[in-house]
Amino acid sequence: MFYLSPVARNLLIANVVVFFLSYFLNQDYITQQFAFFNPILPGSPELLNPNFKIWQPFTYMFMHGSLGHLLSNMFALLIFGSGIETFFGSKRFLIYYLITGIGASFIYSMVNMYDMLQFSPDSEAYWIMAGIPMVGASGAIFGILIAYAYLFPDNEMIIFPFPIPIKAKYLVAFYAIYELYAGVKGTSMGIAHFAHIGGLLIGFILLRFFGFGKARY
Repeated sequence: MFYLSPVARNLLIANVVVFFLSYFLNQDYITQQFAFFNPILPGSPELLNPNFKIWQPFTYMFMHGSLGHLLSNMFALLIFGSGIETFFGSKRFLIYYLITGIGASFIYSMVNMYDMLQFSPDSEAYWIMAGIPMVGASGAIFGILIAYAYLFPDNEMIIFPFPIPIKAKYLVAFYAIYELYAGVKGTSMGIAHFAHIGGLLIGFILLRFFGFGKARY
């Protein structure tokens, strides 16, 4: 019988509810208030992005740009979340999920600031980048993926449509390499690849150096 742990279930429900609820509200207002905007305007005398709100590093995780975006993230949460929550315990799992998601937003922000510095603050391209928000649970989901690979490295999975099983550690390593390549090359526009990398990186740091790699007692 399939088991869905309580925090994973509640996160899934929250993401789905927020996604569909946003269709009945003013979407532009919801985006401006709750999507994540880079807080810093590098090289600009204004310094702080007027679009940024202090709660956005938290709220952006519960917003998604499309149904496909939502389904892909929630599928990963459904498959991997309960195993990680069972290992961590519910409280630690929620803390881990939120830290990786919030941390991913700041990794993305640093890369975004570097990209903005390639343009003059007086240029149109600079302000277009400043006004593009990020949404999605992908940073936290990639934190879950690295946790699964770290804790259960030799577990084998079959990824549709490929019939050959692959160990979790190799699958996540492939994902990481692809995300780094895609982020550097600028492929798949509209996808925050460095937020994914950020989720992996923050997750690994928590697992390796902050005791999240140890089972609860």
